[in-house]
Amino acid sequence: MKKNIRLRIGACLAAGLMASAAMAEPMNGFSAEAWNLENGQYVDASGNPIAGALEKGITVSKYQNRQNAESGGIDWNKVALDGVSFAMVRIGYFNDRDPYYSINMTNAAASGIKTGVFFYTQALDTQTAVEEARYVLRMVKDYSISYPIAYDVESKYLLDNNLSKQQITDNINAFCKTVADAGYRPIVYANNKWLTNYIDMSQIPYDVWYARYGTVNNCRNRTMWQCTDQGRVDGIDGDVTIEFSFVDYSSMIPPEGWKIIDGNWYYTKNYVKQTGWIQVEGIWYYLDLSGIMIHDTAMVIDGVSYTFGPDGAVVR
Repeated sequence: MKKNIRLRIGACLAAGLMASAAMAEPMNGFSAEAWNLENGQYVDASGNPIAGALEKGITVSKYQNRQNAESGGIDWNKVALDGVSFAMVRIGYFNDRDPYYSINMTNAAASGIKTGVFFYTQALDTQTAVEEARYVLRMVKDYSISYPIAYDVESKYLLDNNLSKQQITDNINAFCKTVADAGYRPIVYANNKWLTNYIDMSQIPYDVWYARYGTVNNCRNRTMWQCTDQGRVDGIDGDVTIEFSFVDYSSMIPPEGWKIIDGNWYYTKNYVKQTGWIQVEGIWYYLDLSGIMIHDTAMVIDGVSYTFGPDGAVVR
């Protein structure tokens, strides 16, 4: 009798352990390790595939640099080898640059990671939003920008100053239009509360970087998703924010083309600002040492005199 009871108890315990294991294992067979690539698809916090996710990225700022200071800083080569394809790098505020911005942009690109940037707004009107955009453009012109320029609008400062939904919406469009007119691709960063309550998304024609932790990742115009601020990647000690992109930005952001910043024309190849002679559609142009296109003047280059028209094309 006691033996039979022991057998039944053992069978029940075994069944319970099997049931617990079944509950821990996703029904679709994917690994439960969140945010990694499994069987050709990225998986979410529940171990389920993230439909449409194409690339995995991270967000970095002075906070990641400081928490990695004792280990020599972020090891971007390890980050790249851990499956991170892109990084969104913090610029900071208007005229208040993140102290690690330059080193993050330089080292991420050197490791083969695609780079975009994000900027935190404090604009109370559209003119200031335009000035913020111009400041950001000056900050990015010397770096490889192969992902969008993000406008982070989650600012309590705006609400404390009683900005209306319409004013915040107008500021977003003013910033994004300035960035787009310069030849870059803008994106709006906000969480679900902001997108729902403080922005009129019906008036926003630009990409959205959707911040919502967990498993829900879809909203109007969403092209990127920020899924957690407790991710882990090789090369960075401690938590890091994880992102996914759902569009192929390499086809949407041309690696070669003209940019206009502060009234000056620049040209990029493979997302890098060029200098010297360039030929575009059979026409020759000359870019000075800072990358600015020469125009409306004559100058001697390598002992030869050239004249440049209003559009920068060589007349002679």
